[in-house]
Amino acid sequence: MRKTRRWRRRLLQALAVVVVLAVAAVGGAGWYYSGLVIDPVHTSGYPLEVTAVSGDQVTIKGGADTAAPGTYGLTWADGNALLGQVIASGAGTVTRKVTEVVHGELRPGVHAYLDRWMWGHATPAAAGVPYTDVKVPSPLGDFPGWRTEGTSATWVIAVHGRNGGPGEALRVLPVFHSLGMPVLGITYRNDEGAPASSDGKLHLGATEWQDVAAAITYARQQGATGIVLYGWSMGGGIVPMTVRNLPGEPIKAMILDSPVIDWRAPIALGAEQMGVPGFLVSVGEWVIARRTGVSFDDVDHLRHAREFTIPTLVFVDDDDATVPVGPALRFAEARPDIVRLVRTSGGGHTGSWNADPGRYERELKEFVSSL
Repeated sequence: MRKTRRWRRRLLQALAVVVVLAVAAVGGAGWYYSGLVIDPVHTSGYPLEVTAVSGDQVTIKGGADTAAPGTYGLTWADGNALLGQVIASGAGTVTRKVTEVVHGELRPGVHAYLDRWMWGHATPAAAGVPYTDVKVPSPLGDFPGWRTEGTSATWVIAVHGRNGGPGEALRVLPVFHSLGMPVLGITYRNDEGAPASSDGKLHLGATEWQDVAAAITYARQQGATGIVLYGWSMGGGIVPMTVRNLPGEPIKAMILDSPVIDWRAPIALGAEQMGVPGFLVSVGEWVIARRTGVSFDDVDHLRHAREFTIPTLVFVDDDDATVPVGPALRFAEARPDIVRLVRTSGGGHTGSWNADPGRYERELKEFVSSL
């Protein structure tokens, strides 16, 4: 009998150790996965290799989207070129037309990335639009940005995506410049060169909206009487959070490109792409909430769809492999009274402009002019 009790005690102790180790393993995995979502990253990779350059054609190896239809940039460490149509596709390679080498030497051996922003982290001068560097004051400090010229009292505030920068807005600057509307390209907390939050983590829009609020205050102090908020990707989640928190500001409209309407969707998709077991997604979300204080319900704008009252233009691309389009489509379905939805295909994440610049700019101009 004594041996039996001793055996049971040892078995329970062993099971307890196994449970503790399992919980630690799951918790560690959740911590790691949460970091992929909330840890800022300021390094750019160059996954593509230029294998041949002949006249106005370049052949590129690597990547999954180099044959995407439309107009793109090709950016490398010390150069940039603009690419047009696909000429040919081979085994792991794509040949595209080169419309312009903006700077640097395009040669075989160069490692680069396909650039939906077109000119990388450039200034509005790359898009041919005059601008001034500015500092936007806030309680965290001064946030660097730029402001383009314009005579209109309605300003556009451009809010870039996760780990991005103001350069994401360069593609659309000529449209607003033609309408006389100044554009304020901003940075927000934890951006490279900008003030950091107290914990140094991304909060998925739950706190970043305060930096957009500071930009609105700055614009109004400079004479703006109306504001259009324009957000890409995570910026497309920060913009509606700003609108919900500032009902008294003169925000006339939202423009959202590949927006994160509900963070659960891209987190689940990213996990699936990485082969992460489904149960760890919930663990990761739980860890994110504990590490940042973020409420996933609060940053779910579909859940709050009835709170919005201003005109909204939404761009989505059906081939977006980063942010599932479902939540944005459901948001548009929930509010057809205020939402104009534009769907493209082939451009990928934030690539609706690249897939069809002419259509994108027509939709943009028509929407803004209607305000």
